[in-house]
Amino acid sequence: MTNTGYINQLISQAIDDGIFPGAAISVGDKNGEIFRNYYGHRALYPEKLLMEENTLFDLASLTKIISTTMVALALIEAEKLSPDDTLDKFFNLPDDKRQITIRHLMTHVSGLAAHIPLYNLAKSPVDVYDVILSQPLQTQPGTNVVYSCLGFILLGKICEMVGDAGLDELASRFVFRPLGLKNIGYNPAAMSSTFAATEYCPELQEWLCGTVHDENARFMGGVSGNAGLFADIGDCAAVATMFANKGKGVISQYLFEEAIKNHTAHFDEGRGLGFAVKNEPNLYGHTGFTGTSIWVNAETGLYVVFLTNRVHPTRDDNRLTAFRDVLTHKILEENFYAHKNRH
Repeated sequence: MTNTGYINQLISQAIDDGIFPGAAISVGDKNGEIFRNYYGHRALYPEKLLMEENTLFDLASLTKIISTTMVALALIEAEKLSPDDTLDKFFNLPDDKRQITIRHLMTHVSGLAAHIPLYNLAKSPVDVYDVILSQPLQTQPGTNVVYSCLGFILLGKICEMVGDAGLDELASRFVFRPLGLKNIGYNPAAMSSTFAATEYCPELQEWLCGTVHDENARFMGGVSGNAGLFADIGDCAAVATMFANKGKGVISQYLFEEAIKNHTAHFDEGRGLGFAVKNEPNLYGHTGFTGTSIWVNAETGLYVVFLTNRVHPTRDDNRLTAFRDVLTHKILEENFYAHKNRH
């Protein structure tokens, strides 16, 4: 079997098993992409549409590392923001949240809840930050990892306040344009008509296709610190190459290496500044609820970008998590280079 044969076989079998309808994958390293392919269908409903190489995927929480984290790091490097800034510098706060810092938000130890339905609790998008800050803390800041979309919604707003522009413009300024990306952005209807479909939305009475799946991000107009970004496999591969090169072209290697350190090693879950980190193997990256992921091996620089629309037609099938672990393990741990060089 060729170096890519086992990848094609695994993904094709997963599609046959109904784990997800379609996928795109890129494998590469700091020198760029080595392998790319796409599979299956980008939509099953309301009609079957084959996956295409330029299909844009709803990246969900990959937004957190590609956009929000990199923008925050760029602002930190420009000395417009500090990891030790407290939230009372930016918001009127109840006393229990005055000591939460930017570092707490980025490492998910702020104590804020993981998720609340802001679309039901806020009167308008401008009210979401007050609603978040009015919620009781789940834990004391700095005492436990609670992966919090709410924390990243606040971080996105802080970036907008400090950067004096919308998060979409800041992401373009600091990340997309420097990397020459063309097929990535928020509210992407003007960018393409080729999307991987997600779930049926009763409110809109349509299958979501180019409209953000995350309800809070959708309520906020499609631009949020936690979700909202769309991209194709090529631009995601370019981002992963930048990650493999420790931020080259966007921020300094020193700051990037600080971002991918495990800042929560004394807790149950490894978190860097924005990045998820795993010590065995030594990986950094993130996943997204819709079925997306980027992982980079910190030792070899080898990366895997794996994009699926596993929430089409429903979010209730969670088999992707186990499958993705197997696929990533085989590529990143079982010496992809050895296979590549052998064939």
